[in-house]
Amino acid sequence: MADLSATTTAATAYDAVARKLHWSIAALILVAFGLGLTVDVFPHSWEYAVVETHKVVGIAILVLVLARLGWRLTHRPPKMPDGPAILALAARIGHVALYLVMLIVPIIGLVYAVRRGQGFDFGLFAVPAFQAAEPRAATRPIREWHEWAAYALIALACLHALAAFWHHFVRKDDTLRRMLPDAPRRSL
Repeated sequence: MADLSATTTAATAYDAVARKLHWSIAALILVAFGLGLTVDVFPHSWEYAVVETHKVVGIAILVLVLARLGWRLTHRPPKMPDGPAILALAARIGHVALYLVMLIVPIIGLVYAVRRGQGFDFGLFAVPAFQAAEPRAATRPIREWHEWAAYALIALACLHALAAFWHHFVRKDDTLRRMLPDAPRRSL
């Protein structure tokens, strides 16, 4: 007789690809945000390397978020733990908002870099600037939108994490465990 608990348990967790994309994106967002916040703290001689790393990490985030969206559209997420419909609605709204902002932040950053006449240095190769730099006064609003969108992303990510902890510690359901790498999962 087949072990039904393994089948049931597996169906309650995100698959390995979804989990790896989730945690990779989360880590890269923290790196990009940290670099963006601290670029002025580094010695001036490091500015180029810090800014280029920030841009490359932002591009990686964009690529991984697009991959995550593609995966999500082609692979059904696990069933949510039972609970009030309002929690499912809040989760859906929160996820849509996160995806939108995770796309918006790097796209605005790319627009800013292009309009500032910046190329992209990937270390092994570089992509030259697409155009001459526009005046700072013309691009300042784009930079500010990028910064505010990044703060919104961090706020949404914190709410996302707090909701997961609330589910884990207060509701005592498997919402958090569904996304943890290789964590033991309770069967339904």
